[in-house]
Amino acid sequence: MRGSDNPTGPGSWRLVHVVRRGLPDKRLRFAVVGVLALVLVAFAVLWAAPWFEVKRIEVEGTAVLEPAEVEALGQASLGDPLLGADLDALASAVAALAPVASVEVTRSWPDALRVAVTERKPYMAVPTGEETFLMVDSEGVAFDESDSPSGTQWTVELDDPSPDDLATVETLAVLESIPPSLADEVEHVESPSPAGVTLFLEGGRTVTWGDGSEGEQKAEVADRLLAVGYEHVDVSAPDAPTVS
Repeated sequence: MRGSDNPTGPGSWRLVHVVRRGLPDKRLRFAVVGVLALVLVAFAVLWAAPWFEVKRIEVEGTAVLEPAEVEALGQASLGDPLLGADLDALASAVAALAPVASVEVTRSWPDALRVAVTERKPYMAVPTGEETFLMVDSEGVAFDESDSPSGTQWTVELDDPSPDDLATVETLAVLESIPPSLADEVEHVESPSPAGVTLFLEGGRTVTWGDGSEGEQKAEVADRLLAVGYEHVDVSAPDAPTVS
């Protein structure tokens, strides 16, 4: 027997009822629209209201740099919406300053950009011939001048210290390989060429180290030869050292 063809029968009514129950409640839809409207209004306020414009550049972490040097790089952002400030551009500009090892720029609500600087630390003091010293970090970057090194840096004579200078690169490798027992006796270092690094020790003794290769072997050979009383040791070829 065929079923009823009546589209308004009980089965159809139940289907319509289920579909209606599956539709979002009007109140929920109004609530979602309201929240979105509030978000848009808040965004517009943050973007356009004068209370949230960049009015200050806050600088922290500087010692070599004057805070004003960093603040000057952020002058172009003054008056811009804080939300739209180009943090990456300011960070790149500050990072280009020689004393800066790293930098982080963040928003400081309601009206400032905070620039947190980490400066380079001096590793070598390079005499300039004018009673001043270039401060050079462990990457070979010259970033400051001083007339009185603290004594915690290596005093190194270099013609042109920089990360691209081979004499600088080899000198850094040599200094990293010198054992503490020998390092305590080093008064200064001369590096006229990449393969000519020489250590000047207490008592007028010298160790011609050469380049930065075979550092561990050179340290062992130099230590043995100095221990038996030689004053001038050349370990640039550690398998065939020379003494005097």
